[in-house]
Amino acid sequence: MKKQNPYLGTLLLIGIVLLFQVEFVRETIDPIREYFPVLWIAVLIWNIYQRVKYKRGGNINQLRIPTNNDDYYKTVPFIFGILLTVGGILALKYLESERILWSLLFMTGILLLILSFLFVPSGIIEIKKNVLSFENGSRKKSIAIERIKNIELKTNEIILNEKNEKKHSVNHMNLTEKTQKSISDLLKSKLRINIEQ
Repeated sequence: MKKQNPYLGTLLLIGIVLLFQVEFVRETIDPIREYFPVLWIAVLIWNIYQRVKYKRGGNINQLRIPTNNDDYYKTVPFIFGILLTVGGILALKYLESERILWSLLFMTGILLLILSFLFVPSGIIEIKKNVLSFENGSRKKSIAIERIKNIELKTNEIILNEKNEKKHSVNHMNLTEKTQKSISDLLKSKLRINIEQ
């Protein structure tokens, strides 16, 4: 079972912020700093593409499942999308300087609004190379398929039982009966193991 540090993303972000405080790094980044918003827009477009691809059934080995954090993931892009769109429009209308920056701000707001309307649940079940992975935010559980004895689906967690009697759980889920049936159907078709609901 692979364990991932839940604080890894936060530590990485803090490290990057501290790195930008070093004068040499700031001088190196300064000529290309204006392209960072374009890079951010490219990341947003990539996320939109991935969501559209998933909604059209582009990945048959992956199932997105609801978690307790989904309300947060739905509303934050919507709120920031509205703020950036309105802020970009007002800045373009009333401020003469930095028109490119305000245009990028407006574009980012529109893309965030699109992301919020193309919402997909944040939990992931994926089968790849004989490994079953469950992901919920920064928590990820992966286990080789041949080691799985059975899987228990509950409304708030998924429990993987290994043949050697070890148990692993993925918590903070928000599984409805319909979602549990979708998970069960995917796992039974791909794995042929016992699923308990």
